[in-house]
Amino acid sequence: MNETNFLWFLGAGIATAVIHASLPNHWFPIVAAARLHRWSTSQLLRFTFLVAFAHAAVTIGLGVIVSLLGEGVAHFFRESAAKIASVVLLVLAATFLFAPQLYGHRHIHHPECEHSRDSSQIVTLAGLFAALTLSPCEGLLPVFFAAAVKFGWFKALTVILVSGSFTVILLVSVVMMVHKGWSRLVPQLQEKHERFVASILTAVLGILMLSGFGH
Repeated sequence: MNETNFLWFLGAGIATAVIHASLPNHWFPIVAAARLHRWSTSQLLRFTFLVAFAHAAVTIGLGVIVSLLGEGVAHFFRESAAKIASVVLLVLAATFLFAPQLYGHRHIHHPECEHSRDSSQIVTLAGLFAALTLSPCEGLLPVFFAAAVKFGWFKALTVILVSGSFTVILLVSVVMMVHKGWSRLVPQLQEKHERFVASILTAVLGILMLSGFGH
């Protein structure tokens, strides 16, 4: 039963990562820059993997910090830890849903932006790399926190690494699909869709923990 409960948290992490990596504001600027500078497929693949890895690494790093916080809550509050975590999740779910200005990503420049029109590819590369690296997936952090409270550090780390891997794989896959002209196969999601999914999943996990699911 405990393993089934863990799969709920792992599934929530994967679902959030998939939605996050599918957002056009993550893959479109990379594809547009490749067309602007006439990158080869191998150049695009290498850069996309580098950016996706750095992007996931920042989220993973934050996830480790949040998971340590969750493990601390579990250690110091013991029996009340699950209730405290569930309240935190429900508050975050409401924040994601009703305060969109607090849930968003840095602007990722499109070719229309002034520095993207610069003839130097270094400017474009640096801009895209910085924008994506400094735009972690906030929706995953509550999942990591709750997993650490409920299952401990090791399983929380499992959720973190699996979610990060899905982010890298999907972002690279989407960029290459669109680059090859298969854009119709890629969902035209918007940031509000990610925010809605993250808030729903966070609320569901909070309710499960509050109800003592798995005890």
